[in-house]
Amino acid sequence: MTELALLVAGAIVIVSSRSIVALSAYVLLAAGISALAVPSASASPLTLALFILATTIKVVLVPAGIVMFLRANPAAGDLRSSIVLPVRLVLVVGFGLLAYAVARFPGLAAIPYGATVAYVLLCGVGMLIVHRNLIAHMLGLLTLGVAITLAGAIFAPQLLESFELGATFDALVATVIGLTLVRSIIAHNPLLDVDSLRRLRG
Repeated sequence: MTELALLVAGAIVIVSSRSIVALSAYVLLAAGISALAVPSASASPLTLALFILATTIKVVLVPAGIVMFLRANPAAGDLRSSIVLPVRLVLVVGFGLLAYAVARFPGLAAIPYGATVAYVLLCGVGMLIVHRNLIAHMLGLLTLGVAITLAGAIFAPQLLESFELGATFDALVATVIGLTLVRSIIAHNPLLDVDSLRRLRG
């Protein structure tokens, strides 16, 4: 059931053209991945405490910051998709098939949740490709971070949760910096199109 929810959430992240819908799908992804990673995080009280803190940052604090930004800047609600909806649907199906094929590789067949890791990674990359809104790119990077969290829980369950916490704080800081930059850009161009970044000259 959890994997089905992750499949649907990953599809919504790419297919949706509204920021709040994509953000809700990201929260579902982050919560589902965290649920799958709980067994590897419950080895000790310290590890569990760090895991809870990291999950709170990814599932609560970062989305709350983005929601507050969206309320203050309604123009950021449109993800400005660069690919039409039917093509986005085909892309999601292709990601699902590719993730299934990757999980069937001889070296990966015995690894649990291999297809899920591959699918969420592809969805994160897809988010960066499909939408032109800078909020979408932030959500894509956060989705990639969620996939890396699950990969770490699978491939290196003995890894200290402090490393995961450090990566999560990186995501939090990147989100704060990203929202600050986006707020500055929106004052000059409310569309938040990444084409604005391409015109920058250093």
